[in-house]
Amino acid sequence: MGVHRLELRAHCSAIDDLAVIRNGIKNLVGEDTIITEKVDKSWHGASQTNLSLEITRKKDVRFVISRLGNKCLSSLLEGDILSRIDDRNIIHLRLSLAELCCGKIEISEPRKREPCIKLKIKLEVYPGQSVEEIANKCLQDAISANKN
Repeated sequence: MGVHRLELRAHCSAIDDLAVIRNGIKNLVGEDTIITEKVDKSWHGASQTNLSLEITRKKDVRFVISRLGNKCLSSLLEGDILSRIDDRNIIHLRLSLAELCCGKIEISEPRKREPCIKLKIKLEVYPGQSVEEIANKCLQDAISANKN
């Protein structure tokens, strides 16, 4: 499957339960993944914690993609995947933070203003290859991995 890396980011306010959010992220990416936490001030001055991680091992990236579940992966395949891919061949996803904390994985609706986890998946695309074909194959492979 043609992937280079995966990045995940979440912005949490001072009233968010960080332990629950950490647990939701760990359920998605695996217990061994190290989450970086940076406490900072928001634009308005309130305390906020930024959670982030980067996975560079291709096998681990494929594992996380398969953990999105067949429902999410199928909806991405049925939708316009090219609208989620930028000019650097990165798939951009936003997962509902509330649903993730409840143990469910759900892609946030576009333009919906809700707390979310931002996920970036860098595709391995070389000259002459179609980014759409690589993205579709990546998602199909993840669905196949879930069936086995």
